[in-house]
Amino acid sequence: MATGTAEFATRAVERLSLFSDAVAAIAITLLAIDLPVPSGPTVAAFWSSVRLNNSHYAAFLISFVVIAGAWSRHHDMFRYVVDIDTRLRQLNMAWLLTVVLIPFATRLLTSRGHQTLGVHALRLGFYALLQVVASALLLLMLRHLTGHEQAPETPDPEVTSLTRQSYGWLLGFGLSIPLFFAWSYAWVLWIVGPLAFSIWSRWRQPPAGEDKDDAG
Repeated sequence: MATGTAEFATRAVERLSLFSDAVAAIAITLLAIDLPVPSGPTVAAFWSSVRLNNSHYAAFLISFVVIAGAWSRHHDMFRYVVDIDTRLRQLNMAWLLTVVLIPFATRLLTSRGHQTLGVHALRLGFYALLQVVASALLLLMLRHLTGHEQAPETPDPEVTSLTRQSYGWLLGFGLSIPLFFAWSYAWVLWIVGPLAFSIWSRWRQPPAGEDKDDAG
């Protein structure tokens, strides 16, 4: 690759990375804007106000971790990118769409009022579906980058780790969607799914050096 072309490619990668970082930062900041402020003339009334809005604070923490995790995987992936093309930009913009929708989906999680199990499933199912799509897009970007030599220096362990994390999120959030129509606490899978998949995949992975010993 010529020097001028390489410099242009580097600037393009930096611009896309910086833009993605900014969008994720704005989305994670917007989460705090709608947080209710506790109030009350006494300490007891103040803490009562906190307990009344505990679902808002829990949803904020969940979404903070979700955006931080998605950004972390995106950041780790783009450390090795040396060039971008139209396909990568399209996938990245689609991923950013899922990120900017998370604050809206978070408000859906905390909407109040008497609701049927079906409405509850639609609200939480939309949030879960958003994470499924985001993880799938990260997987597609990773495969595109490694398959088209746009991130040729990506270590195999890094690819394995990013793939494992994305599949774990796909498992946890994906399985919860149909379960919400029968069980209102299916969001537990958002935590259990990624952890269980990570433990299972590590257990299946042969110990370091085992392949070499077999080959010998």
